[in-house]
Amino acid sequence: MALDGTDDPTEEHEPKRGGRPSLPAAPTGPPPAAPAEVKAEVKAEAKAGPVPRGQVAGKEKVQPYITTAVAEAARNAVVATTPYEGGYQSLSDLIEDAIVEKVAKLQRTFNEGNPFPERPRRRIRTGRPPGR
Repeated sequence: MALDGTDDPTEEHEPKRGGRPSLPAAPTGPPPAAPAEVKAEVKAEAKAGPVPRGQVAGKEKVQPYITTAVAEAARNAVVATTPYEGGYQSLSDLIEDAIVEKVAKLQRTFNEGNPFPERPRRRIRTGRPPGR
């Protein structure tokens, strides 16, 4: 069954005998570049100085809630692709790439491909949305 809950008739349900299932060949070129704005922000944050213990330079810890099925699928993807060129070495790398791709798509769809305006400096509402 696919992650979206549908059965895909072309999906293999059992690995072929003789080893683990093979993955399609990864592209040999460099990974797709993140939008220029994101790269500039990362460079600026990296130059900020010494990093406190337990933090990573240029990175911010974000803790969203996602469904267990999506979390497991992401973890499985990282473990399965780690040995391959172009695969992911960490869950953080996979999530960051996914967010960059989605934000770029949202910018194309809703803002003529331009970056969204900066929001007021306040926290985004958390918790259960009203009316649910």
